Amino acid sequence: MRKRTIVSLLATTVMIAALSPASRADESALDLSKRVRDTAPKAPLFAKGKISSDRGLVRELELSRKQLNNDVYASYMEVTSPMDLKDTRFLFFDHKTGRDEQFIYVPAAKRAIQVGGQTRKQSFLGSEFYVGDFAEPELDAFTYSFVGEENVGGRQCKLVQVVPKTLDDALYSKSIVAIDPNDLVVVRTQLFDDKGNLLKVWTIEKLDKIDGMWTPVKQKIEDVQEKHWSELEMSEIKYNAQLPDDIFNKSYLTR
Repeated sequence: MRKRTIVSLLATTVMIAALSPASRADESALDLSKRVRDTAPKAPLFAKGKISSDRGLVRELELSRKQLNNDVYASYMEVTSPMDLKDTRFLFFDHKTGRDEQFIYVPAAKRAIQVGGQTRKQSFLGSEFYVGDFAEPELDAFTYSFVGEENVGGRQCKLVQVVPKTLDDALYSKSIVAIDPNDLVVVRTQLFDDKGNLLKVWTIEKLDKIDGMWTPVKQKIEDVQEKHWSELEMSEIKYNAQLPDDIFNKSYLTR
């Protein structure tokens, strides 16, 4: 399913759609995943973020996100600290249908490159997040099934197993997503490597309601194999931000 991270991540948040108890009981894992996606906020978003890790890493950035049309969501991120990474920029286009696009501007090279293939598995700014974690793949590229229920962070969640239909360019062989079906929020995602072993655990540690929408304010991703973790904290989160369209143009990366 779509995994939101700053970029979702930033915004796996929701207003609940009222369903009858009977219809909810009959709901499939795919239906629930679609509701999580469909009820995510559509308003333009601005926020500041800080990534830190158990190895002393600290990265600060700004994020802008906006729906450009019925098919495309665009996310722009710019690193503001530390100085050796300042002005590193990311531009992501999440398409409802078709392949998503990701671009990175590296100041030292003074050029923007498109991310693809194994590059998507590279570390995001030295953290346990992959660059590709911030993309939102098509729902139809995966199969979905319920694999149980669990109390996660005080929320009674349904566990949805998500498996790519093809492993070509897949970041993970599968994931198990803990969804609160009442508030329609993802509170934890377990990510598995190509051998089927647990690789990472991504947990939403703090959810706040901002403008009536559940918003992940603090997230932690732990590499259980390497025994390292990184956190992402968001601040100054503003919905309905005034964001000009030219921010979400590839030429803006190299300005």
